[in-house]
Amino acid sequence: MTVKVPLRYRIPWKKIVLYVLAIGFALYLVLPFYWIVAMSFMHEVDAISVPPHWIPSSPTLENYLGFVNPSESQALVGGRANEETPYSLRNSLIVATCTAVLNLALATFAAYSFSRLKFKGSQVLLVLYLITRMVPGIAIIIPFYLLMRSFGLLDTYLALILSYTTFALPITIWILKDFFRSVPRELEEAARVDRCGWFRTMWSVFLPVAAPGLVAAGVFAFMTAWNEFMFALFLTSTKAAKTIPVVAANFATDFNTQFTVMAAAGVLAVVPPLLLALIFQRKLVQGMAAGSVKG
Repeated sequence: MTVKVPLRYRIPWKKIVLYVLAIGFALYLVLPFYWIVAMSFMHEVDAISVPPHWIPSSPTLENYLGFVNPSESQALVGGRANEETPYSLRNSLIVATCTAVLNLALATFAAYSFSRLKFKGSQVLLVLYLITRMVPGIAIIIPFYLLMRSFGLLDTYLALILSYTTFALPITIWILKDFFRSVPRELEEAARVDRCGWFRTMWSVFLPVAAPGLVAAGVFAFMTAWNEFMFALFLTSTKAAKTIPVVAANFATDFNTQFTVMAAAGVLAVVPPLLLALIFQRKLVQGMAAGSVKG
């Protein structure tokens, strides 16, 4: 004889499992970043202690102050890494911002053409754009280096901006193309009825409506340039153009490696893109969601 348990007494195993998985995934994402932040305020003795200290026993700003006054800091790691960190953050910010702006300027016209104009071979051309993105960077780094050297662009912002644009532009076009298709044509037709030219229609009507897609594509291009390492390593050699990934790699040395200073550099490298994501969070989610469901 089977006894039925009332619904209010049944254990919601599915919800429990989902909650446990969600909490575990959240800890998997948050704990590493928390550990880096906490370590950046620790003394080296606390950072390498066993068992580890999850909370700094005596918080200090020495690891961050070493980037401001490296000559007075006792935490010199990787040669000139401390001194170059502020410059590398500036360089990364300039290069990533210019890459995002250039990508949006070029991709807007291309994506609008793919989404609004019907011409023979448009799909083939779009696929060719994506295929160029599939070529590994290591396959073109030497020809690109020689090309930049022949134009005298080594160790300059322009060399990095041009290289990063080639990486991000195909995906940026793809993101904007899908989002532009979701913008009603009636808006453009109404603007033309009001005697607006094409550029005015784009600037005053179309682009404001497509702002979430533009933000999503811009953030993607920004993050692509911010995180890239290999081309920055080959194309830069001084603090005039070195980016934060290259300088951060200099902290991992065979001698006198100090984890607290490395953690502080990691926190400084994460702050700009994190602030960017928080500022444009709503438009970023709208743009990525619209681009994923509109075909």
